[in-house]
Amino acid sequence: MVDETKIQYVFMKKPLHIRLIIISLVVAAFSCANDMEMINKFIDAETEPDLTGIKVEVLYTDSARLQWKIITPLVKKYESAKDARDEFQQGLHVWSYEKTGQLGAEIIADWAKHDLNTDLWEARGNVVLTNAEGRKLETEQLFWDPKKGIVYSEKYTKITNEDGTLATGDTFWAKQDFSEYRLTKGKATIFLKDEEDKKDEEDKTE
Repeated sequence: MVDETKIQYVFMKKPLHIRLIIISLVVAAFSCANDMEMINKFIDAETEPDLTGIKVEVLYTDSARLQWKIITPLVKKYESAKDARDEFQQGLHVWSYEKTGQLGAEIIADWAKHDLNTDLWEARGNVVLTNAEGRKLETEQLFWDPKKGIVYSEKYTKITNEDGTLATGDTFWAKQDFSEYRLTKGKATIFLKDEEDKKDEEDKTE
């Protein structure tokens, strides 16, 4: 369980005039005999972020051990909304770390969302996941469940292994460190060495 979070950023609270507008909408909604249209307008006001962070760096630690780090140019927090969430509308870069302190994997994406109710992450647009061994995943949508320690995708996914072999599939599931994975309806491309390469290797071993 995460017990400490170090955050370096500039956060801007929801402007005072926005708060006053919301209060006015509440009064208006209940003074119009439960006018559903007015109530819906009040609900729509929840789409305004409570906090906006610029040039954010977040370090998540557990018992002084770094678990993962996030860097993003912009994050918007919607804590008061029913769908409580953090939105990274200009993308983000994430590093996850093993218990040994070594880098386990890193993720980059053009857009991301963190569901504050379920702790589920979703990344979209040019998503790239790379583990410490150099195995690389590329897809347009990726889900990350830190509680279960897994990542998965329901979109076309391409994987480049350390030896240069390729694998693709319509859906994807893996451990978050990318040490184990599965593809559905998958295809693989294997590069075989020619006879000269094999002979060169044999000569080197003699």
